[in-house]
Amino acid sequence: MFTELGEARTLLRNAVAAVPSTGWELKTPCAEWNVTQVLQHAVLDQLVWAAALSGTAMPADNPFTPSGHLAGDPLAYVTQALDGSAQAWTEISGAERVPTPLPQGELAPSLAAGAAALDAAIHAWDIAVATGQ
Repeated sequence: MFTELGEARTLLRNAVAAVPSTGWELKTPCAEWNVTQVLQHAVLDQLVWAAALSGTAMPADNPFTPSGHLAGDPLAYVTQALDGSAQAWTEISGAERVPTPLPQGELAPSLAAGAAALDAAIHAWDIAVATGQ
């Protein structure tokens, strides 16, 4: 996987792992969302990237309308999504351009990975700031 993307995804996973049990309802720099909603948005964004790259079905949930309710462990939720989507990034190795979920469409793989990394890093920061990390 691309180095920056891997690092950003690690930041997201680490930020989630450090959220205290009382931190999931805290407000974030994303004014309308709490920590749980930012986590859902970040996870769904990464799954949307994977679906665009692999040509598979998009997630059923909309990344821009997170419910704020998780059925299970938040760390398992983010880990499963990140580990599962890593395969899509591996499969584009050597491609000149790749499909993206962005309005401009196809990009060079390094630019696509940079955009996905920026998304993961920003939301890791949102979660870290909200929970005092």
